[in-house]
Amino acid sequence: MKTLSKLLVLVMTLTIAAGCGDSNDSGGGNVVDVTTADGILEFMPADVTVSVGDTVRFELTPTHNALEVSEETYDARGITPLDGGFEVDFGQTGEITFDSPGVHYYVCTPHVSADMIGTITVR
Repeated sequence: MKTLSKLLVLVMTLTIAAGCGDSNDSGGGNVVDVTTADGILEFMPADVTVSVGDTVRFELTPTHNALEVSEETYDARGITPLDGGFEVDFGQTGEITFDSPGVHYYVCTPHVSADMIGTITVR
């Protein structure tokens, strides 16, 4: 019985902890992780939706970066940075907090031709 109780407490703790960091539906202040892995040409997840006041934390491996681009550059699979946009360099961890609604487009510059792209929709 003790083992079952400990297991139940562990499951509840993990469930609560998982919900704290990745929630996309509350009024801001949450952190959503976007990661990469060497040898995999995608952001995980590539497309996220957050609330105003939320933060997206990019955790990138040495072969990937994240560069904000315009919608037009994104659609053309280009790498021209958006003036005033965010950039997280190769192998870095960077946090971007969003303070107004809109859609942000980003690419991995060496892998954009392989469709390593993503969006952040801020509500």
